[in-house]
This record gives sequence, structure tokens and C-alpha cells, in this order.
Amino acid sequence: MARNLGLDDGVDIADRIRVEAAQLFHHRGYGMTAIRDIAEAAGISSSTMYHHYRNKQEVLFAISRHFMTEFNAALLPILNDATRSPRDRLDAAIELHLLISNERRTELLTIRGNRTALSPDQLATIILLQTTYQRSVRDVVAAIRGSEPVAAELITMALMDLINGVCHWFAPTGPLTIDEITERYLHMAHALVAAESPSRS
Repeated sequence: MARNLGLDDGVDIADRIRVEAAQLFHHRGYGMTAIRDIAEAAGISSSTMYHHYRNKQEVLFAISRHFMTEFNAALLPILNDATRSPRDRLDAAIELHLLISNERRTELLTIRGNRTALSPDQLATIILLQTTYQRSVRDVVAAIRGSEPVAAELITMALMDLINGVCHWFAPTGPLTIDEITERYLHMAHALVAAESPSRS
């Protein structure tokens, strides 16, 4: 039997709980995972579990907020770096977006698959973090295209659909590596951003 970790073991228990809960939510399902399951996977008692999170919903929110906060911390400095060209910023952001999505696939799919389990306030917090990222992408797209705000908005949404979908189907055992997929997706992103806006008759 694994040693039960207490409150004074010098490890980040909250972090351990998030990691183990993400695995359980993804593989077993949010609805089929109980607090005691998470506590057992994290090597702690249920009482220690409740010291950090009042309920399962709080754990899901912690996973979501932690991921999106770190995601934005990595991506926003790239997108907002005025010393680089807009095209270079967008390329670097797409590359890192796909890398993080692949390396932290379990967390990401846990977040996307269980949004409805969050409270309205919790969901609003996550949406705000996502919107902050998407607005930065839109600003870079707009800088590439010029003064076409509607086109920049639509292209940004299309870009998000394009790159967010990779984590749902990519398999390390597939015919292409994540680097090869990234290279191809960059070409598609270039074509999307450069696409002419349809003329209105």
C-alpha cells in the first residue's frame, strides 16, 4: 500500500491532486470519478483532499484555471512581442500552441469535455482566459492583413478551430510526428490568413 501523504510532507499536494484528477476525469469520466478515487490516486486521505478542495467541481475548476493560466503565460508574451513581425509571432504561437496541446493533452481534453460541470462563475473565468488569448491572436492576424476587423475575427475563429482540433485525433504512433503536423498546419494557417475576403454583390 502506498504511503499516505499528509499536509506536511513537503510536496505540492494541490498539484498532485490536479494531475491525478485530470487523468481520472479523462479516462474514467468526470461523472464516474468520486472524491475518494482522486484521493487514493494522489496518495492522500479524503480528509487531506477536502483540506485543498471542497468538492469535485472545485478540482475541475482548478485544473482548468491552472492550465489556461500557464497556457496564456507562455503564449501571450509571444503574441504581444512588438520586436517581432506579426507573421513571426503568429507562427511561433501556433507552434507552441500545438506543442502544449500535445504535451498536456489529458488536461486539455478534460477541460473541453467537462465545461458544463463548472458553475457559471467558474466557466466565466475560464472563458475570459480563453478570450484573452484569442483576442491577442486576432490582433496579430489584423496586423498581418491590415484594416479588416471582420475578416480578422473570422480568420481567428477558423484558426482556433484548426489548431484546437489536433489534440482530439493526434496519435504518437501515427504516420506523422507532431513536428511534421505543425509544419503542415503552418502552411494551412498561412493560406487562411492570406485568403481574400469575398466581395459583396
